[in-house]
Amino acid sequence: MVHVTESGCTGRWMWTRELTGRARGELAELNRLLEAVTADPKKSDGWLWSMSSNGVFSTGILSDLIRSKVLNSGQNNCETLRNNLVPKKMEVFVWRARKNRLPVLTELDKRGVDLNSVRCPLCDGDIESVSHSLILCKHTYDIWCKILEWWGWGRSKSPSVQVEELFCDTSCASSDIGKNIWQAVVWSCSYLIWKNRNQKVFSNKCWNVPVAVNEIQVKSFEWIAKRCKYKPIDWHNWLHNPQIFLS
Repeated sequence: MVHVTESGCTGRWMWTRELTGRARGELAELNRLLEAVTADPKKSDGWLWSMSSNGVFSTGILSDLIRSKVLNSGQNNCETLRNNLVPKKMEVFVWRARKNRLPVLTELDKRGVDLNSVRCPLCDGDIESVSHSLILCKHTYDIWCKILEWWGWGRSKSPSVQVEELFCDTSCASSDIGKNIWQAVVWSCSYLIWKNRNQKVFSNKCWNVPVAVNEIQVKSFEWIAKRCKYKPIDWHNWLHNPQIFLS
């Protein structure tokens, strides 16, 4: 039984049996904590959130805290990229790739996973890192070359060999919406390349380059055309003259 006064909390415990062992220690700790409590009998009980100066919970403050303590922590500190032309799961994928947190074989090996090999499951030509899987693997690189040809650059432009540059470089577009569209295409291509890699690892299924390019064209059109509110995107131009969407 506890009685609250202006000087604090007083009272006595009413037990059906004597406490022993761990329970006795926990009671002593509770009593120690209560000694520091100053209660106001004129006010009702309530919760205070210690992370806010006014004691009121705020989802905005919590989001900022998570972003500063979790998303941007560690040596690979980088701003979280956002693009409203693609599904949210793709933003998560891009964040993981930029932070080296995709479960490629070298990363799994670092975490003590017992593997037969850390060589690329697609080409077997090198160890599988994030940059190798998404860009440098022969099968992946050929897909990127075909994507660049689709957008009218041909061999005049080469795929980036750095993950950060791949996801962030939008210099080929002249307008803000064009930059978003090109970035969304690159993200879609990278996401589908990773999905293909997983199909090879877990189901022993693998694209050939023409099938891969066709799926990237179709899926990126579905995602971007559905979400783009500032510029109409039609299938004919998307397939045959996509550079008009960059201006």
